Amino acid sequence: MPQKNQTDPANRTDTTHLNLTWTGNQFLDAQEQTDLMRSATEAMDITNRGDVWSDEVAAAVAARFDLPAPYVRVGAGATQLIDTLLRGAYQGLVVDVTPNFHLTATISRQQGWNYASVPVREPEDLLPSLEPYLDRPEAIIVLCSPRNPLGYQFPTADIAALLERARGLVVVDEVYADFAPDTAMRLVSEFPNLVVMRTFSKAWGLANLRIGFAVSQAFTRDGFPFWLMPNSVSGVAQHTALRLLAEPAAVEDSIRRTLECRERLVVGIARIDGIRVWHSDANYICLESPHAARIVAELRAAGYLTRLLHDLKDYPEDWPVGVRISVPRESEIDAVVKCVAAAHEAGERARTTG
Repeated sequence: MPQKNQTDPANRTDTTHLNLTWTGNQFLDAQEQTDLMRSATEAMDITNRGDVWSDEVAAAVAARFDLPAPYVRVGAGATQLIDTLLRGAYQGLVVDVTPNFHLTATISRQQGWNYASVPVREPEDLLPSLEPYLDRPEAIIVLCSPRNPLGYQFPTADIAALLERARGLVVVDEVYADFAPDTAMRLVSEFPNLVVMRTFSKAWGLANLRIGFAVSQAFTRDGFPFWLMPNSVSGVAQHTALRLLAEPAAVEDSIRRTLECRERLVVGIARIDGIRVWHSDANYICLESPHAARIVAELRAAGYLTRLLHDLKDYPEDWPVGVRISVPRESEIDAVVKCVAAAHEAGERARTTG
């Protein structure tokens, strides 16, 4: 049985299984993060509503990413920000580059909006697939980068090419971009039709506090339809985010370790004949194998919970079967690779002798 991270109960579903379906930061110590939150808020006056619009957090985000402060809006997680933006900006069509976080599809269906799902598999397929919608000013194009679950980031040059041609709004969900080499945020000063969504829930380890931010030069325009509710972000979340932004060393170290372990995991699984491992810029990897169900079962038997791609909501039914695996800590990687190899090779033997 692989050694478990007993100090991080958020990563486990019970005492025997390490939860590698969870796409939060596996490399932050949960107790240390909780202690940091407590120390950041111990002097708070909880009877006071605090910063109504989270302006201090917005200013700190702007400073960290070298952005103009008026471009940043802070909300109760990327979920609230995407929800609020779509409801305010909808003009007749939502174009969802899938697979994607299901929120865009869910909101569109709940509201009865005109909704188009555009499956994009390879990164070079992005612009050709969106061609029918680029000249439509009413179309809001929504995509995630890095992608969930495939893991790769669309090249920033391709995002720029999309923005040059799209007449409507383009929303780029970058909740995993802290683990990626680039960000579309560096395009916001050039393209007024770009909105980038980010979160403190993943790399920064604040999933339970619900805080994220959106970046766009469009926020400086009078009448832009993006109206956040006042006091939507708690003072606890704001104070904690401010402390992390001021003292990011633990988060930055955890990201460095994630990238190192991701490389080890990818290299190990890529050696297995017959498996495709997608390039990943996130804190998880996606592999495709005809024996995906066997791999998930083998990993579970060894103490690791993983997820079949087709168990994810709205994953394209006609795409190859596969598995998403969150990057585990250093001590777990060899065991995970060994389980994947054993299950895939057993499936191959059964197929060839069957």
